[in-house]
Amino acid sequence: MAVLAGALILSLVACSDDPAAQEEITGTEPIATEAPVTEEPKVEPPIEVNRFCDPEDMPEADFPEFTDESLAIEADGETYTLGWLYEHNIYDWREAGITFKQIDDCSKTLLGLDYSNEALKAIKQKVSNFTELMMLSPAADGEITAGEIIVTTGDESVNYNIEWLSSHNATEYTEAGITAEVVEQYLESIEEDFWYTKEYRWIAIVYDRLVNGF
Repeated sequence: MAVLAGALILSLVACSDDPAAQEEITGTEPIATEAPVTEEPKVEPPIEVNRFCDPEDMPEADFPEFTDESLAIEADGETYTLGWLYEHNIYDWREAGITFKQIDDCSKTLLGLDYSNEALKAIKQKVSNFTELMMLSPAADGEITAGEIIVTTGDESVNYNIEWLSSHNATEYTEAGITAEVVEQYLESIEEDFWYTKEYRWIAIVYDRLVNGF
């Protein structure tokens, strides 16, 4: 009789699809089934461009305009095509005697070619790094002398010369009481003689941050 009762219980468990009923009849919890594992889609890592974009780090890019000498830069009696700029690093540019102004003048053409995304990112980085490099380089004509910005508070006046202005940031300008309007006037006063120097470029960047936010 006990054997018959046991067989009946097993039969009831087998016929029931309800986990709660199985637990009630057998006194055990139903076996949990694991949810299917779904793999996360693979994300390609971002493209990393070498800080100074050495030739071996530049993605392949070849265009007819690269060898067009009408688009080239002349420095110290030599001609450097857009292809040369693309294929050489910024230290080569500086050693060749290429100036920031020359790169600035040709950058619209240089950056306007039909690059792949990787190549465009690389050449943009190279132009940006060259600007930074030239700003950190010594000025072409040695010591710079120029006017000063004078800030007067009550009876006290403080003079800020080009050395101070080219080594402090926008926050420090604001703390010193130097406004964007004053910096704009100062840049206009020194532009003719100092537009190519790292000092002028730095002050111009600070001015832009004062106008457009930090």
